[in-house]
Amino acid sequence: MLLADIVSTWSDLLKQPILTAEHCNGKNRIAATTEALRQAAHQFAKALNDRAKLLANSAQFDAALRDAVAIVAILPGSGLGYLCMGDVYCEQGRYAAAISIYDQGLVEVPESDLYYQHLQQRRKAAIVNNNKRVDFISRLPLDIVVTNIRRRMKPTYYDSNVLYEPFYVSRTWQERLLKSRNGLWFRFVQEDNTLKDGHAQLVRFAPYVRTLNGTMTDARLDELFSRENFSRLDNFHLECDRSTPRRPLINGLEMIARSLTHLSISECHSIQLRDILESCPNLVSLSTDEVDCVMSSSSSTRYPNMRHLALYDASETPPTHDDMVDVISRFPSLVSFEITPMPESSLLPILHEHCPYLQRLYYGTRSNGFFAHAFENHPIRKGITSAVLGGDEIYVQDHVIQFLHLHRQTLESFHLLGQMVKSYDALWELSDGRVQRRNRQRQDESLNTDNDSSLSATSFQRLVNICFLELHPSLAVPFMKWIILNAPNLTTISLPESRFLPDIASAMIQLKHLSTLEIISVFGGLDNDNNGIRQFLEYHIDIGNRSLLEHVIVHMEAIEMSKATWIPLFAQLQNLKNLELLADIITHRCKEMLEELGRGCHALEKLTLGMDGADMVEGIIKPLRQIRNLKDIRMGGATAFDSDLVILASFPRLEHLFLQCMVPDNMRAMLHRHIPKVEIKCNV
Repeated sequence: MLLADIVSTWSDLLKQPILTAEHCNGKNRIAATTEALRQAAHQFAKALNDRAKLLANSAQFDAALRDAVAIVAILPGSGLGYLCMGDVYCEQGRYAAAISIYDQGLVEVPESDLYYQHLQQRRKAAIVNNNKRVDFISRLPLDIVVTNIRRRMKPTYYDSNVLYEPFYVSRTWQERLLKSRNGLWFRFVQEDNTLKDGHAQLVRFAPYVRTLNGTMTDARLDELFSRENFSRLDNFHLECDRSTPRRPLINGLEMIARSLTHLSISECHSIQLRDILESCPNLVSLSTDEVDCVMSSSSSTRYPNMRHLALYDASETPPTHDDMVDVISRFPSLVSFEITPMPESSLLPILHEHCPYLQRLYYGTRSNGFFAHAFENHPIRKGITSAVLGGDEIYVQDHVIQFLHLHRQTLESFHLLGQMVKSYDALWELSDGRVQRRNRQRQDESLNTDNDSSLSATSFQRLVNICFLELHPSLAVPFMKWIILNAPNLTTISLPESRFLPDIASAMIQLKHLSTLEIISVFGGLDNDNNGIRQFLEYHIDIGNRSLLEHVIVHMEAIEMSKATWIPLFAQLQNLKNLELLADIITHRCKEMLEELGRGCHALEKLTLGMDGADMVEGIIKPLRQIRNLKDIRMGGATAFDSDLVILASFPRLEHLFLQCMVPDNMRAMLHRHIPKVEIKCNV
């Protein structure tokens, strides 16, 4: 029954009945009885009101509202019930609902009612309270707002056309949020063929924008930047296409050049490297993708502010030696340099002449962390610390040897991912871990041969991380031995299974600090093909606790894990704490291997089994339960079997489980009950 129906029923009960006939003195007696009912109703309503207040004070709001509704039903012409109901809503903080009830009461109740003025007063108070906002942000120190509140607010960046509500709570909120020293991060996407219109939020807050991501095609960039002053914009990422007009793009860059320090621009085929540099001469960091690497032939302008430069897909064919010299000579302060495709390797020995402060080099390949690196602080010092040599072209061994020698005192990480050849007139020969002069008649300006004895005794004292990938077998052993035997502080080595030869193993055995081994491209050859791996592992097994080897990674793409017959040897490594078996296929034939691991691996705390989407059979988890110290398990199988999940939940010390597959809700709940941290990522 609706409130109106209840009110109507009670209201009729308290009215004087209309008599069509009278018996004796019935009229007076009926009037007296009705009056008694009215008095009783008032007493009852008063009792309900008292109880409603007590219930509301005890946070029993539903029960209090029920009593208030009853009062309105009993005394519809009185303001008591409306007053009681509105007060309960106010107690809850629901001021808008209270105002609605007070308004209803003021309509239904006559002005002569005892509670009419109370309704008016409570309504005013509710309106005041309803208009109040918790303005805590204006009372907090600015550094708290900027460092704690602002960076936790979502989203991290704002769409150019989407209103962000926290900016419009109050003027104080807006002022505080805009004072963030990191400024605002906006993104825009061209929707029409013009940037003259739209993007209202971006334009409104333009003076506070420090980072801007944009995607555009045939629009004019200068139309956007002419609408407002982007005076603080220092980080701009722009994606274009072949239809983007050249002159408006250059004009747009010139409009923000005064503040712009970090620029990333891709697929802008209408401009060249020289256009960008001439438009934005103050850049500290520049990343280009599919932008022609062409400098001005009429000018030799240098850009001393540039510290981080990445030129990806800079040309369809590898740039020549002279062209690259012309480019790098413009940037005397470079700290990091990345370029694809790979230029001639003859550039490597002379990089330091033009970029003496270069520390990080990706040659013929690109990194995943260029932008993060560009915002870090780097000490000004000479000598490369990290070098990755990749690409599809061929490296000349003499060039690489000279490059490594030049940076021997600073080099900490070296990855050779490309192919290398020894020229027929090679100047240097590698033998037994030393460099020897081979052809004393040859003169090569790219090689510094003034100090042969120094070169032959090259030592890499700071080198801790090396990786080799595609070296030809004839060069692999002497080159790898030269580096390994002269880098006594190596801690990490990555190499293919096919290059893990006995001579290499013998050199690696001499390393006293090796803690991480990564075996790449395992193909599972015959046992006599992996004698080097077995020799190395058996040595570390023999020295027991003196072995520092604690992290092993094995990549087994497109082969069954059982093909790597040397994996069971890991069970006997006494200090192995982290084992990653990144296999594509794990079948029942792997169970015996896993059982051996389960019986050993006494120090193992972290295990990764399978790659993302790996084909894994049921029942392979059970043998691993014997590893008592396992705290972290990561599984990459495409399917998770319920029986295996139940076993995972029973691992005694497991603290973290990461799965890359679909898991039913009931099994998820079971895992969460038994394991403190469960992460499930499914790429379906």
